[in-house]
Amino acid sequence: MEFSDSGPGIKDPKRIFDPFYTTKEVGKGTGLGLSICYGIVKEHGGEILARNREEGGATIEVRLLASDKPAMVETTPPKRRESLLAGRVLLVEDEAAVLDLERDVLAGAGAEVTTSTSAADMQQRLREGAFDVAVMNGSMAGGCNVKEIYEWIAGNCPGQEKGLLLTFSSVTDEETRTFLQEHGVPALAKPFEVADLIEQVRALSQREGKTPKTPTDTEEKSEDKAATAGAGA
Repeated sequence: MEFSDSGPGIKDPKRIFDPFYTTKEVGKGTGLGLSICYGIVKEHGGEILARNREEGGATIEVRLLASDKPAMVETTPPKRRESLLAGRVLLVEDEAAVLDLERDVLAGAGAEVTTSTSAADMQQRLREGAFDVAVMNGSMAGGCNVKEIYEWIAGNCPGQEKGLLLTFSSVTDEETRTFLQEHGVPALAKPFEVADLIEQVRALSQREGKTPKTPTDTEEKSEDKAATAGAGA
């Protein structure tokens, strides 16, 4: 399949599918849309290519494997696809476009995502209830440094620091890298693949010794006990 237009063409066709590559102004685009398309096509064993046309404009070509088997008529409802993720994820990011994209990716993979745009709001969210994983931009403007973030979480929400994943827009300093290694805190450096984000979150959500249940879960258990006691009275 080919899709063509008559516009100015693509500035760099070889990089257009790279994660976080964008020609838009800062804050106007994340550079992840075509990267996601690339991943979807590859998952189906295909290829997606981009090129400029000599007469002007650009062409996007999608190649998918053909099948020599006749199409089967569905006689039963298709099985529901198993979610890649489960559980509650706190996503902390101060760049709106990146926040929206990462939220959509994690929610689309099956996670229950709560968003936050500042360190102060993150602290409030964590006080209100536990999360399976917290994904946070480790270099947010005006935020705490990595050590302060980790120590606050460990001191105020014991166990939650084991579910912390940090993302960085640039290479961190040696002191920060050493701290992350010593405390076993995973980190992703942008640009990263969408699949890497999902895999890291899944690994943390399935770790042993996760944080206690959320207040909602505790309330439900209390209600169950009350109902049992009432039935036995």
